[in-house]
Amino acid sequence: MRDVIKNPRVLLLMLLVVVSLFSIAFNGLEFGIDFKGGTIFQIQLDKEVTTDQMDIITSIISERLDAFGLLDTKVNSLGADFVAAQIAETDPEKIEHFESLLKTQGKFEATVDGEVLFEGSDILQVYKDAANGYGVLELGQSTSGGATHGWQLPFLLNQHAAESFSRGVFHRCTPVSFDNVSGTQYDCERTYFFIDRPSDSVIIVPANVFSSDSELLFIGNPLENISQQTSIDELFENASVPYIITASGEGFSEEQLSELKGFLPEKERAIVHPSASVEQRESLESLGFVVVEVEGKESIPWVWTTTGARQVISITPGIANLDPYVEDQANAKIFANLLVQGSAESAEDAARELKSLQVLLETGSLPIGIKSISTETVSPRLGEEFLNSTFMIGFVGLIVVSLVIFVRYRIPRLVIPIILTGLSEIILIAGFASILRYNLDLAAVAGILATVGTGVDHQIIITDELLKGETSVSGSFLNRIRKAFFIIFAAAATTVATMLPIILFSFGFGKLRGFAITIVIGVLIGVLITRPAFSIIAESVLKKTEQG
Repeated sequence: MRDVIKNPRVLLLMLLVVVSLFSIAFNGLEFGIDFKGGTIFQIQLDKEVTTDQMDIITSIISERLDAFGLLDTKVNSLGADFVAAQIAETDPEKIEHFESLLKTQGKFEATVDGEVLFEGSDILQVYKDAANGYGVLELGQSTSGGATHGWQLPFLLNQHAAESFSRGVFHRCTPVSFDNVSGTQYDCERTYFFIDRPSDSVIIVPANVFSSDSELLFIGNPLENISQQTSIDELFENASVPYIITASGEGFSEEQLSELKGFLPEKERAIVHPSASVEQRESLESLGFVVVEVEGKESIPWVWTTTGARQVISITPGIANLDPYVEDQANAKIFANLLVQGSAESAEDAARELKSLQVLLETGSLPIGIKSISTETVSPRLGEEFLNSTFMIGFVGLIVVSLVIFVRYRIPRLVIPIILTGLSEIILIAGFASILRYNLDLAAVAGILATVGTGVDHQIIITDELLKGETSVSGSFLNRIRKAFFIIFAAAATTVATMLPIILFSFGFGKLRGFAITIVIGVLIGVLITRPAFSIIAESVLKKTEQG
C-alpha cells in the first residue's frame, strides 16, 4: 500500500484533492440563480436581426446590467429576435427598475422647436466626478411630498454636436424687462430631452386625455422633470410626432381617416390609449398601422410618457450668447460641456435615476427597439430546495452505484477505491470552480453528476480489463491497462467533441453551456488525473486479492 501512495500519479491526485478542499473552505462555491435565486428576462426584439446586430445588442444589455454591479449576470441570444438575460436579484422593485431599463432602446435626443440639436451618439464622455457637477444634491425638506433631492449628470459633446447645439439655441431668448440691479430679464425657449422618441408613430389621443394632460403639463411635476407652464402643443412640436384627437369611445371621422392615410408609410405604428375603442383599433389595423397600446401612469401626463419626453430645460441667456451679448452667430461661444438635471423624492430615488440615465448615455442606443419583456423569477428559498434535492440525488446515486459495483465484483477492497475516486472527481471539479469563481447553476451541477457517472463507467472498464485472463502472465496488467485507456481516451475525445459546439456556439441553448463546460472539465480531470491514479490502485488491489 505504501508503494501505491508513493506513486506519482496517486500523489498528484491526493495533492490536488487537498488543494481543492482548501480552496472550497476559504473561497467557497459560487452558485447560480437556480440555487440562490434570481430573475431571467426574456427579451423579444421588434424584428429579427443579423448576427452582428445581435452581438451589439447582447453587449449593450450586458453593459447596462454590469453597470449596477450585479452578480451572475449572463446575456445570451435566443435565435434572431430573442435575448435572455439573467441576474442574481429577486427584489420586485429592483426587477421592475431593470425591466424598465432593458425595455428602453436608449435613443437620446435633444430638441428645440422640433429641431434636433444633438443625439446620444454625439456624447463623447459622461463625467462621473463631483468636480464637474456629477452627483446627488439635497434640495431641502419637502412638506408636500415633493422632491427633496436633485441630481446632475454632466457630459461632453463632440465638436460637430457642440456647434450644432450652440447655433440651435443662439438668441433663443426674448427680452421682457430691465432693471438696474439684475439687468435685462429674458423669456427663454425650452430644450426638450427625449429617450426613444416614437418618430415612426402617430399618436391617437382621446379628447379627455388631451384636456387632462394639458392641465398636468401646465402645473408641472418636478419629480418627472416637467417644468411649470409646459405646453402640450410645444411638447408635440418638439417630439415631431403627429397626433389626432378623438372623441372617447367613438370612431374616426372621414377627415381623420384621410389624415391617417397620409401618414403612411412613413409612420408604421399607431400609439393608442388603453381607453381606445375597438372600432378605432380595427380602423387603424385595416389602414395598415401596427397598433401599440401604452399604459398611463398616475399623476404623469400620458402624452409625456408616450412621446418619450424625459426633461424640459429652459435655455439660459448665457447659453444663448446673450450674457455676455454676442451679436453675430459666427462669433458665438461654442458650448460642449452640458448638464442634465433632475429631482426625486429621496436620495435613493435620485441616485437610481441618475445611474439609469448615465448607463443609457454610456452604453448607447440599441440598433432596434424592444417589443416585449417577460420575466421568470426563482426565489432563494426554492433555489435552496433545488440545491438540497441535488445533494440528496447525488448521495442516493452514490449508494446505488456502490451496491451495483459490490454485486458485480464481490470485492469490498475494490468498491472503496471506485467510490473514493468518484468523490475525488467531485472535489476536484468543485475546487476548480472555486478557484475560478465559476458560478454553478443547475445545468453545471447536473454536469458534475454526469461526469461522475462517466468516471465510474471508465473505472469499471479498467477493472474489467484487469480481471480478464491469466493475471500471472508477465506484463499482462500493463497491457490490459493500455487497452482500457485506449477505450477511455476514445470515449473522452468523443465526449469533448460533442460538448465543444455547445460551449462555442450555444445560440438558443445558453442554459446547456454550464452543463457542457462541467462535462469537459470533468472528463479532462478524469483522463489526466483520476483514471491513471485509479488504475494504479486497482492493479495493487487485484494483485493482493490474487495473492491472498
